[in-house]
Amino acid sequence: MQHAFKTRYYLYALLAGALLVLSFAPFNVFPIAYFAPACLFYLMVRSNRRAQMVKLGWAFGVGLFGAGASWVFQSMHGFAQAPIVLAGFLTLLFVMGLALQLALFGWIASYFTKSLLIIRLLLIYPCAWVLVEWMRGWLFTGFPWLLLGHSQVDTWLANYVPIGGNLLLSLVSAIIAGSIVALFALSRAERYQQVSLPAANYVRVAEPLSHLNKVLGGTSIVLLLLGAWFAGQQSWVEDTDKTLKVSLLQANIAQNQKWLPEQRGPSVERYMQMTRDNWQSDLIVWPETAIPGRFNEFTDAVLKPMQQEAAENNTRLIVGGFHETPEGRFENSVMVLGDATEAPDMYSKRHLVPLGEYIPLLQHLRWLERWMNIPYDNLARGTGDGLVNIGEFKAHISICYEDVFGEEIIADLPAADFLINVTNDGWFSGSLQPYQHMQIARLRALETGRYLLRATNTGVSGIVDHKGKIISTVPAYEQGVVKGEIKILKGTTPYVKYGNFLVVGFASVLLLLFYLFVRRNRSLL
Repeated sequence: MQHAFKTRYYLYALLAGALLVLSFAPFNVFPIAYFAPACLFYLMVRSNRRAQMVKLGWAFGVGLFGAGASWVFQSMHGFAQAPIVLAGFLTLLFVMGLALQLALFGWIASYFTKSLLIIRLLLIYPCAWVLVEWMRGWLFTGFPWLLLGHSQVDTWLANYVPIGGNLLLSLVSAIIAGSIVALFALSRAERYQQVSLPAANYVRVAEPLSHLNKVLGGTSIVLLLLGAWFAGQQSWVEDTDKTLKVSLLQANIAQNQKWLPEQRGPSVERYMQMTRDNWQSDLIVWPETAIPGRFNEFTDAVLKPMQQEAAENNTRLIVGGFHETPEGRFENSVMVLGDATEAPDMYSKRHLVPLGEYIPLLQHLRWLERWMNIPYDNLARGTGDGLVNIGEFKAHISICYEDVFGEEIIADLPAADFLINVTNDGWFSGSLQPYQHMQIARLRALETGRYLLRATNTGVSGIVDHKGKIISTVPAYEQGVVKGEIKILKGTTPYVKYGNFLVVGFASVLLLLFYLFVRRNRSLL
């Protein structure tokens, strides 16, 4: 009764992975996040062979990351000045390596081919999917990009995020994908082919199983939507009635101009002038490395006058640049100016970008420097927490892609009154990356129940409320100032308390239990 597996199924998986990119920003066609994984799930139920399922997962991953994350080529070729062949080769390795994590999903799923089909679709596949996404958040320092839940930040399902974070949102989306397969995509044979019954009983069980699949698939979707509605009625945080007027500067300085010696002075002067036009704000934020060099190079010309003016206007000013340690190492840092009574507070980035801010095993890879030029390519990690004082409040600071790691952000909650992210997505101007990055950052506001201020050099800058909604922004690739007022909130969401433990624990235990059943040949489970 098993359908013959077709080689073209790998192409279908590749195309489904590529189409999934349309569910993310800037396209935001969120239903594709259900149908693209549903296509992969459907192809997997048509195979009983481990090698086929692993290849299907890998093909899906190549499509997803090839279409959605190949913007790394632009940074390596356009700005690190790597030859096009080398940049293309490294990008190919990057994409194919990430795709191996989706191959792992297929490998895990292959252990459950004897389980009842509806259980695979509604429980096993979604749990395996979310465990692989969780692993992507820490393996090889982590790259939690293009996670399924990211696409749902503007949907009703986002109400789950304060409870279980983005992984819970991914789990819910994957269950919906499995439900779609159960509702619409199962042929008569596939509805009962995996049930270990004598051939004479196939016809007798086919129609009941068909009906049961549809009922369970439809019921799952309804229950998940009702659960999202109920979660949306809960209030996890409270308003303190305190507010803060903020201005976020987007100077729109092109990356290929920013580091030119003759442009360093004019670039900083632009930020200074934009700052002086906004002293009425309580807080002004410059983006990551707005000062294109070491802080001590700009002490007299920039930091001292800005510190004095900020103190005179009772404003706090956050500036980004490089801090040189006493040991001669460099840190990607931000400095808080404006408190006339204390030395400037400082935070240095702790989660560095491999090949962007440091090169693993650099002593063995010095030959790369003949073809690639990355400013400050072996930065030191910062120490301490991410909390800085902003007047009477505390803010959690993240730099660049630190804001994609939800569990690192909540380490400073509930002490933080709001979140700040400074970044320089100018490395990827004109690509999908800046929009994807903002979409991911919005989930941090939802998870923590705090407002988020996001200042970038070229966009997308914006003020995000505790529901993950952008309440103020300026267009990307334009000079402008994001102005607004944020609320200071208190309280703790369940995600802040438990992190990913609830979702990862649930998925792990469930898969383990089903695996034990499979090992005992109890195929109906």
